[in-house]
Amino acid sequence: MPYDIDILDWSLRLIFAALLSGIVGFEREAQHKAAGLRTHMLVGFGAALFTLVGTFAFEGSDPSRVAAQIVTGVGFLGAGAIFRQGANVRGLTTAAGLWAVAAIGMTAGAGLIPGAAVATAITFLILNALGFIEHFMRNRGAIGDTRPLGVRLSTLTDFNQVLQLVHSIDEGAGDVGVERSDDSYLAIFDVQSSHLATLMAAVQSIESVIEASEIDPSTR
Repeated sequence: MPYDIDILDWSLRLIFAALLSGIVGFEREAQHKAAGLRTHMLVGFGAALFTLVGTFAFEGSDPSRVAAQIVTGVGFLGAGAIFRQGANVRGLTTAAGLWAVAAIGMTAGAGLIPGAAVATAITFLILNALGFIEHFMRNRGAIGDTRPLGVRLSTLTDFNQVLQLVHSIDEGAGDVGVERSDDSYLAIFDVQSSHLATLMAAVQSIESVIEASEIDPSTR
């Protein structure tokens, strides 16, 4: 073997990378995002493994070149989590989370476990605690004048009826995004805050609507 590796050291770095990335992935999983626990763990684990291989497996190689390729590769992966519905762009937070998780995996792979732990804590804080600040600012009118309305339906049979009703009350309502969640569907509209209460009451009269409520913007 042209190089010596410490199996225990490698294993610990990879395990920590997967576990720390899983903490971020758990938050995304709890928000029913397409890129959830397993995706984030695999991205962090993969980034750590690439870092280890680039550092130890190729004698005389420059590890920074591997790091640069990881950043580029995860950028393409994150782009797959972003989609656009009309004027609305969704998935940006999840894509940024995947990018951060790759950095956490690289940090753990480089053996900087305390740094990776701190980075994980900061990422988790950004995804959760700062959402409350954003929500507070929206309520005070400091951020825009629209609210995300979530309409949960048992089937999509009455979807067109919901769509027409929303636009009849709020002509400027943003284009809809639909997410599959377990055995139901969640349709999301960006509506004027002044129409939110009226819309929630109106759409609940439709047979297939399970519930209608405002969605916390920080979970999007």
